[in-house]
This record gives sequence, C-alpha cells and structure tokens, in this order.
Amino acid sequence: MITAELIEEVATKLFRNAATTLPEDVIEKIKESHKNEMSPIAKAHLEAIIKSVEIAKKRGKPLCQDTGIPYFFVKMGLSVRIQGDLEKAISNAVMKVTKELPLRENVIHPLTKANTGTNTGWGVPHIHYEVDPSSDFIEITAIPKGFGSEAKSSLVWITTSHDIPEAITRCVLDQVVAAGGDPCPPTIIGVGVGGFADTALNLAKKALFRNPIGSHHPDPLVAELEDRIFKAVNSTGIGPMGTGGETTVLAVHVEISGSHTAVVPVGITFQCWAARYSKAVIYNNGEVRYLTHSELGEK
Repeated sequence: MITAELIEEVATKLFRNAATTLPEDVIEKIKESHKNEMSPIAKAHLEAIIKSVEIAKKRGKPLCQDTGIPYFFVKMGLSVRIQGDLEKAISNAVMKVTKELPLRENVIHPLTKANTGTNTGWGVPHIHYEVDPSSDFIEITAIPKGFGSEAKSSLVWITTSHDIPEAITRCVLDQVVAAGGDPCPPTIIGVGVGGFADTALNLAKKALFRNPIGSHHPDPLVAELEDRIFKAVNSTGIGPMGTGGETTVLAVHVEISGSHTAVVPVGITFQCWAARYSKAVIYNNGEVRYLTHSELGEK
C-alpha cells in the first residue's frame, strides 16, 4: 500500500530538487556542447550556464528566476494501491516547496490575475496521468516548467499529400527562427506527430523529458527525423541565448501516434537549457527509487 504521506514526501523531494539541480545527463550534454562550440561568444555563454548550474546546486537555490508552473507526469500501474488523496499530496508538496525554497509565485487565475501565493489552484499543479498495466509502481516526474520556452509552442497541420518528414522539418525550423533567443537556447525541442490536436502537443511535452537527453526513438524512421531536425536547427546559427554559434539545440525528441489519412497534426514545444525535472518510482511495498538524481538516495 502506498500512502498519500509517502507520495507527498517523495513529490516534495522531487519538486525541490528539480528546481535547483539539473539531471546529470543534461549537464553533461551542455558541457559537451561547450567543448565543441567554436564561437567565442557562444562558448562564453555556455561556460556561464555551467557555472550557474554549479552555484545553484551548491547553494540549493533555483536555477532560474522563472521557477515555472508545476507540471507532473504520473505513470500508474493497475496493481498499485493508494491510501489517501494522490492529487492533494502532490499539491501539498508544491505548496511546501514554494514557501520553503522559495519559488516565485507564478500561478494566477487566467482572467482575474488573482494569485494564491502557493503555485496551486485552478487545476494546478497540472498532473498528466498514464496507465501502465504491467507495473506495480507509481512513477512520478516533477517539472517546474518555465514559460519563456513554453510560450513558443505551436500546433501545425500537414496534409498527407506533402512529404511529411520534410514538412515537419520546415515547420520546426520556422518556429525556431521565429523564436530566436526568446526560449533561452540551447533548447531541447519536443515534437509530437499524429493523433489529435491535444495528442500531438501532449506527445511533444512528454518528448522534452526523454531520458537520457539525445537518445533516439526506437523507430528508425523517427530517429532519422530527429537527426534531420537536429542538424537543420543547429545550422541556423542562432546559438546560445540567440547571440550566434553552433549550439542552438541540445537535442530533438520526436514522439508519434497514429493519425488520420488526410492530415497530420504536429505539436512543437521547447524546453530551455535549464531542463529541470526529477523522477522517482514508488513501489507497492513502500520502496522508493530516485531515477534522475542519485543524491536523493533510496528509501
């Protein structure tokens, strides 16, 4: 039996850690980009990012002043047994971290701009559920999603009379060029292809946090598209923070769903270099395993 108290404890650790400490694979990707970057200005920006990451972790402070809106992926096994209110537990975790870390109080009513001061309310924290029939655990991913990058998301429709991979690549390039330095590159780009409008955007959001960063989709055609977009985006010369260079994107992750014979929706979304997320699994017996940040330990 998994208790709501345990879920709150784990979610608190995850959300606090996500705000202050990048996953190791993301840090290594930024360091690799710094090593390979040829532009002196771009290299200096990447060096500043690396130092900022180190200072935030050492001091236990948020990586960015935009501490985002709380977003959680929750994957649940059908055999999981929960005692208590999971959503209340996660909401309590967000309120606790907002006050104790602290985090900027970003969440407002979309019409009145009223602010609870807790980063909760009106359906926030947003929790995206996924069911895994074969598992006996809950997997929780905590994401403080910043909106400088989120605001550059888009949805496009491609008719199937087109060369679809070519059209997707052009659409992503158009969005990258229009965004310029606003999403704080180098970014991770998530692309969701197929399904319905909401499916495509949800797949794009899920793709952003694929672990490890830069890993390919198992379908060779999708993996080929990821490489194609990655090379095209890094050829734009936008570079870190939009000041030029070879490193505009750290990774491109594509997810797909079956689509209609006439038209394919394509969701495009961005994650800034501060790819903040933290993930853990909680088993029915109460065992906890932290997947992205080993320093959190196990329980």
